[in-house]
Amino acid sequence: MPHGECGQSLTIGTAERAVLRIDIDVDADRAALRWLPDGSYATELAPDTSIAVYESPDTGLCDIPADLARVNTATARHAVIEYVASGQRPTSVTWVHEEPPTP
Repeated sequence: MPHGECGQSLTIGTAERAVLRIDIDVDADRAALRWLPDGSYATELAPDTSIAVYESPDTGLCDIPADLARVNTATARHAVIEYVASGQRPTSVTWVHEEPPTP
């Protein structure tokens, strides 16, 4: 990535609407999964470390707080595969609807 790290942000959905956002850093083995239609986020791990991801050429580097980076990379990949196959919010992770604490 242009910032020299592995973190990147992806938004997945249909042509009409993006629904799943994944911020992932394979070096940190952490990812944030957010279901955009209702603002929920996936939890698997306790908050431990924030990650830095390259969001886009327009916005550049973005810090994702530890409260959101709550799944490992394997779980994130599995959730993306599940979404692509089903078109529905992945059921392989636990989703939380409240806002995470601010850093």
